[in-house]
Amino acid sequence: MACATVFESMHGTEHAFRTFYRSWWFVLLLALLGVNVLAALVVRYPFPKRRIGFVVTHASVLLVLTGALVTKYFGVDGQVSIVEEQTVKNFGVDKETLVVLNEVDGTRSVVDLDADVFGGLVAVDRPTAPAARLGDLRVTVERYLPDSELSERIINDNPYPQAAVEVSLSSSGHDGSAWVFAGRSSKVGHLPVGFRLVADREELAHLLDPPPAETPTSMGIVKIEFEGSTFEIPVEECIDRPVPIGGTSRTVRVLRYLPHASVGPDNKVTSISNQPVNPAIEAELTGPDGSETRLAFAKFPDFQSMHGTPRNEEVKLTFITSAVSAPETPIEVLGGPDGDLYVRFSPSGVEITTQELGIGEPVDSPWAGRKFTVLRRFDHARIESFVEPVVPVRKSRIPAVLLTVSTPNSIDTTWVRKYRPHRVTMDGTLFELAYQNKSVPLGFSLTLNRFRIGYYPGENRPRSFESHVTITDPVTGRTLSRVISMNSPVKYGRYSLFQSSYRTIGERTMSVLGVSRDPGQAIVYTGYIGMMAGMLIILGTRITDRRRQRRS
Repeated sequence: MACATVFESMHGTEHAFRTFYRSWWFVLLLALLGVNVLAALVVRYPFPKRRIGFVVTHASVLLVLTGALVTKYFGVDGQVSIVEEQTVKNFGVDKETLVVLNEVDGTRSVVDLDADVFGGLVAVDRPTAPAARLGDLRVTVERYLPDSELSERIINDNPYPQAAVEVSLSSSGHDGSAWVFAGRSSKVGHLPVGFRLVADREELAHLLDPPPAETPTSMGIVKIEFEGSTFEIPVEECIDRPVPIGGTSRTVRVLRYLPHASVGPDNKVTSISNQPVNPAIEAELTGPDGSETRLAFAKFPDFQSMHGTPRNEEVKLTFITSAVSAPETPIEVLGGPDGDLYVRFSPSGVEITTQELGIGEPVDSPWAGRKFTVLRRFDHARIESFVEPVVPVRKSRIPAVLLTVSTPNSIDTTWVRKYRPHRVTMDGTLFELAYQNKSVPLGFSLTLNRFRIGYYPGENRPRSFESHVTITDPVTGRTLSRVISMNSPVKYGRYSLFQSSYRTIGERTMSVLGVSRDPGQAIVYTGYIGMMAGMLIILGTRITDRRRQRRS
C-alpha cells in the first residue's frame, strides 16, 4: 500500500487502482490477511478474560475486511456529468458496455464487457466479448486500445472529383506541410493559403498576367432589370451623380464603390483594402415612389434578397465586374485546365507576383528565407479519420474499440472511442454505436440550476466549486433545492451525491458529480471503532499487568 501511494502520485488514481488495489494479487494478500487474523483467534480459543482486547481488535480487523467485501460486491460508485439547465435521470458506473441504437425505430442492444479487459491498461487483439445483435445487425469487438487519439489523413480514393494540394512554406520547402482543398483555404505556419481551380484558359491568363496597376480598368457595370427590360450602366458614369435608367422616370446613382467589401461587427460595410477581392457598390435608386439604397456584391448577387426585401421588388439591381482577380489569401495556388499549377503571392502592400509550380520543386517566396512547394496533388481527395494508440497511457486516457459491423448484405469496420458515439449506415438504416460506462437509473430527476466556481483572492486558481441542483421525485412530484459542494454531499433516496470535479467544454462548464451507495460503510466504521477500543483495552490490560508484576 505504501508503494501504491507513491505510484498513485506519479501516475494517477486509475493507474494505481488497476495496478495495485484491484489486482488479483492484492486481493489475495487481503484474503491471506483475513485468514491469518482468523487463525490467530482460533488457536487461542477459549479466550481468557485478559485477552478481551486481543479478541476485539482482531475481530474488528475481520469486520473491516468484511465491510470492504460487501462494498465491493453490493456497492455502487459512479459519476454523472451535467451542464446548467440540463436534467438527468441516469448515471454511469465503472462497468464497460457496448450500446447499439437504431435511430429509426429507437430500439437498442446493450452488451456488458469484461471490466478486466476493457478497463485494463493493455491493448488486446480479438478480446473475448459477446456480440451485440439488433435485428439483422451484428457488432463484434476486434481490438481494444487503453488510450487513443483521433487523427486525420488525406487519401486519394474519393469517388467524386475533389482536388487538393499538400503545400509547404519553410526554409527547405519541405517542412511544416498542410493540405488545401480546392475552393478553401488552410494555414501553413501563420499564413493562409488558398487553392482555386480555373477551367477557362482566358481567365487563367488574366489571373497570371493582370493589367498593370497604372492602366485604368473598369470598376464594373450596374445592371438593372425593370418591366422586362435590362439596362447596363458603367459605374464610372453614375458614381456620385444620378443617371436616367433608359427611358424610364427612374435614376440610379452609385454612392460608394468598395473594392474589398467587408461587414464589420457593427454591421457596417466598409472596404478594408484597395484590392478587388470582394467588389461591391452602394447604389441609390430614385423613382416616383421615392428613393432607396441598396448594396450589391459582384460575388454574391443574391445578397440583397438574403438580407432584407427591397422596397421596390419590381426593380432588380446587380453589380457585374471583371475585376474579381485579386487573391483572397497571401498565397494562392491556381490549378489550370491541363493540370498545370501556378502560385500567386500577394503580401500586404506588395505587388502580386506569379510563378509556375512543379510537384516537389521549391520556388522562392516574398518571405525572406522561405520557399514554397507543392508536395503532392490529389484529384479525388477525401479526409479519412482514424484512431491511433497512445503509448504510454495518459492519466486522462480515452479508450477505443475496433468494431466489425455486419448485416447479411454488407460489412464494415470502424473505431469507436469511449464517450464518443459514432454513426454508421447499414442497408439504408442509421445506427449509433457507443462505447461507454453502464447507465444506471437514479430513481429521481436531477437538474443543475447553477454551477459556481470560487477563486482565491486576486488569483485565477479555483478554490472551491459547487452545484445548485433541484431534485424531483417522480412518484410524488416533490422538488428539493440543494447545494452540493466539495465538503458537503447530499443524500437522497439510495444514493449520496458529492462534488467530484468539473470540465470546461467550449464556452460551457460541466459539473461532474460522484454518485455512490456504500452498504458496507457502516460495517467498516464499526470495525474502525472496534479496533480503537480493542487497542485501548490491550493498553489498559498491559498497564495493569505491569503494576501487578512490580507489586509482586
